[in-house]
Amino acid sequence: MTTLEILQRAQRLAAEIRRETGERRLANRPEFSRLLSSLRILGQPVPRALLQLDAELSDEEVERQFDNIPI
Repeated sequence: MTTLEILQRAQRLAAEIRRETGERRLANRPEFSRLLSSLRILGQPVPRALLQLDAELSDEEVERQFDNIPI
């Protein structure tokens, strides 16, 4: 895949993630993170909107882990 194809795939996946909620939203996180990592490895800047979404997903993942802790 070329750099442009990776970026376009990341943007399409970001749009899908934004439309989803809950677990379905987090289900796409591994692929999304891999695409962003690929861009970084290739030395390409990652657009701010994609970085923000990745941070949001990371926060949601952490929150989900704490939701499952018994009290």
